[in-house]
Amino acid sequence: MKDLFKYAQKYKDQMTVIDIGLLKLSLCSLGVLMGMAVPKSQQKRVAACASTVFALAYAPLIAKYLGILTEDCKNRSQYSDDIY
Repeated sequence: MKDLFKYAQKYKDQMTVIDIGLLKLSLCSLGVLMGMAVPKSQQKRVAACASTVFALAYAPLIAKYLGILTEDCKNRSQYSDDIY
């Protein structure tokens, strides 16, 4: 159990774009299947909970991406004389 994260990190480092796409597709289909199992009376509550979880999980990913993007833009500004 101690090495679980180490192995997950190694696996992540070896993932390709196709692997990531397949992972996202499988998670999306799992979400659809779970959504089909929710009774009509509970659908609004489940949708609100899922939206909150999505927003809380997505925000750090976007923040990290924007940080990397901002850093890259700052590094590119050093070469403002370059026409490309």
